[in-house]
Amino acid sequence: MADKRGYLPETPEEITAKWLSGALGATVSNVQQQALGDGKGFMGDVLRLDIDTDDSRLPRSLVAKLPKKANRVFGELLGVYEREIMFFREFGGSLPIRAPKLWFSEFDRDKGSEKQEEILRSLDRMPKFLGSAIGVIGTFIAARKKRRYMLLIEFFQDMQPGDQLAGLEPARCAQVLRSIAPLHQKYWQAPQLDGHFWLLPLDIDARIRHGMFLQHADRYGTVLGERVASHLDWLRDHGEALMRTFFADAPVTLLHCDLRLDNVVFGADECGFIDFQLVRKGPAAYDVAYFMTSAMREDASADDEETALRAYHEALAVPQYAYADFKRDYQRALMVVLAGLAGADDVEFGNERGENMMAAWMRRLTARAANVDPADLKLGKQ
Repeated sequence: MADKRGYLPETPEEITAKWLSGALGATVSNVQQQALGDGKGFMGDVLRLDIDTDDSRLPRSLVAKLPKKANRVFGELLGVYEREIMFFREFGGSLPIRAPKLWFSEFDRDKGSEKQEEILRSLDRMPKFLGSAIGVIGTFIAARKKRRYMLLIEFFQDMQPGDQLAGLEPARCAQVLRSIAPLHQKYWQAPQLDGHFWLLPLDIDARIRHGMFLQHADRYGTVLGERVASHLDWLRDHGEALMRTFFADAPVTLLHCDLRLDNVVFGADECGFIDFQLVRKGPAAYDVAYFMTSAMREDASADDEETALRAYHEALAVPQYAYADFKRDYQRALMVVLAGLAGADDVEFGNERGENMMAAWMRRLTARAANVDPADLKLGKQ
């Protein structure tokens, strides 16, 4: 059941005190809303709810998340709304990192969605030349869905959000990586990762992703410039094989998969993590590379990068995973991220801040990826 009234709000205006009373099981006499972030919630509306209630069990502030109209079809296509709800339901109570507490979650179930791994594996075996048609069909189906989703989680009153537009100095990058390491360590090669329809392998759609990269590669190259032009040329020929090799060679763990600075919050001496819409299972180095390309400023040196990577590896504390193996996986992950962001211009950022943030990300991505020599990545039996 959604709540005692049998429906879920589809717009922020429908999140009323009466609805919250039913959802939370306690009387809420009043609620005030405030949009969180500026150009941050690309896939959904993210709201701070300040509530008036006499129930001492409830916090006075919550975060509400529901689909955003502008990017609803894209979010439905990626399955992000359902995935985050399931993550909090099935993993949220035992995480070794600071993450929001779940207060309420509900969504309309869909039989097709619950077979998404089977469907994606079938699609991923199809010829590449059908990639465009698959994308069109998938978008059409997603646009026709009328599913509702609602998530109410803890608001980090005592912590400040990161600013991806500003970026981070190297020491703070190392702090974030040390803070995410316990998540990777806990679920390292863990059997708990199996049996969840919503928790997909990182490489399950490698062929589809590579097809999307090829569609955007020319325009993408004009954005990134000559510094990584040869990298993009290499990815045209080897992008799918890179993803397959990366996943096959590296140990699997639970990934945040959108570990960028806007999804990190900072306290006096700790980091917390938010926005688990893209979680998957795959190599830990993917989270590390994704974060470094989004947060470490482009003027950071190779020594700065190395220091942050060693701080992460030390905090990970998996004895059988040597630093040399991690560094190999990190370099592969940089190239995977480089390919994966080719279609980012399909997302509606909504304002100038979002557009400027993405421009900064492209500069930082270029700075990190430019140091990788694709010839050293050793794909498959090569």
